[in-house]
Amino acid sequence: MEYNRIGFSNIRLPDNRNSAIYKYSSGNTFPQEVFVHEFLHTLERNEKENGNNIADLHDYEVYGYSENNANGLEEWYKDYMQNTIQNGEGKGLTDFAYSSKPIQKSNFEFPIELNYFDEPNNLIEEINSIIERIGRLFA
Repeated sequence: MEYNRIGFSNIRLPDNRNSAIYKYSSGNTFPQEVFVHEFLHTLERNEKENGNNIADLHDYEVYGYSENNANGLEEWYKDYMQNTIQNGEGKGLTDFAYSSKPIQKSNFEFPIELNYFDEPNNLIEEINSIIERIGRLFA
C-alpha cells in the first residue's frame, strides 16, 4: 500500500474484544492470514524494487491456487515464501527477500513521520492535514 508516496502496511482491528477476529476457530480462515499477507506485500515490493521478476501476491489463481474456508490461502503463501509455486518456475520470493535489511527512515530522501492514531475525523481536519503536509514539503 502507499500513503503520500510512502510504502506501508496498515492492519486495523476492531476495538470490540468480543469480535471473532480475536478468537481461533477451526472453521475460519487461519487468523494470522491478514498479517502474513501484509508482510508478504512488503517483501514483494522489496523484491520488485531490486529488479527480481516474481509473481504478484494477488495472482494466486493464475498459478492454480484457490482459497478455501478452512485454510484460506495458506498453501499459496507457503509456496510463495519457499519459491516453490506450482507452474510458476520459481516465481516466489528469492533469497534476497530474507537477506535484505528492513527499510530504515534513512532510506527516504524526505521522510515524513506518520501518526497512525491521529487521523482526520472530518473534512476540516483532512484539509488542515493536507495543508500541513504541503507546508512541510516547502519548509
